[in-house]
Amino acid sequence: MTTAAKKRKRMTIARFAGFCGGVAMAVKGAEKLLSENEVYCIGDIIHNSFVIESLKKKGLKTVSSVEEIPPHSHMIIRAHGLPLEEISSLTKKGCVVHDFTCPILKKIHKDIIQLKRKGHEIAIIGNPRHAEVKAFVSRAGEKVSVISKALDADALPYARCRAIICQSTISGDLFVSLAAKALGKSAQTLVIDTICSDAKKRRKEAVALAKKSKMVIIVGDSKSSNTMTLSVIVGKHCAVALISSADEVKKNKIRYPLAIVSGASSPRELVLDIARKVC
Repeated sequence: MTTAAKKRKRMTIARFAGFCGGVAMAVKGAEKLLSENEVYCIGDIIHNSFVIESLKKKGLKTVSSVEEIPPHSHMIIRAHGLPLEEISSLTKKGCVVHDFTCPILKKIHKDIIQLKRKGHEIAIIGNPRHAEVKAFVSRAGEKVSVISKALDADALPYARCRAIICQSTISGDLFVSLAAKALGKSAQTLVIDTICSDAKKRRKEAVALAKKSKMVIIVGDSKSSNTMTLSVIVGKHCAVALISSADEVKKNKIRYPLAIVSGASSPRELVLDIARKVC
């Protein structure tokens, strides 16, 4: 390839492309367990179909409820966490529970419990159907509220003391706008930014790359909240192609200069496979 052609096909792979620490821990832990036991998981351990298929081939059994897991089985708590009620039910069934909840989410779980004990009502900004938010809700007490849109904030009941947190993968703009709407709904309000620090670093890097590129390939799954948020943020600056496997590269009209970034649930080797396919 000539120097001019190389310039025309300039490509940059993001430094932070690949698994985040919490996802890497969960996947490695699952692989180790699968080498020794039959293992169950309620819901996908992470939101990436490429990885899920790989773990399925190694024997991971993904189910939708506690009832589907036989007593005394080995069971994984997914990276997003599980509601306390489900963990209790698994313990009663004699299951061996291996907790692969992301450490950042575990800290938020502890913070929620502490805030509740101090008398705060908890409001969570996020998607009420997301596994992470369901795990938060189970720890927040009876007066918990979930805010996913402006109407939810408007409908908040008045509270003497409220703490506002958020799903770790939502955008900063959404958190700020909905938290601002909820401020007038309590006498005292504590607002805590619980957006994942890894997600913030990825977004900052991705935006910087997008400003220098004509297209950004985002390697990830449409089920992944952090990936879809990244797609929206990057899409404000250049063209975006969401790709979940190297086989999809030919379906997209690539533009250069090109950058490749990823969601937190996409392995680095998949990112490199896609980069090789682009070249």
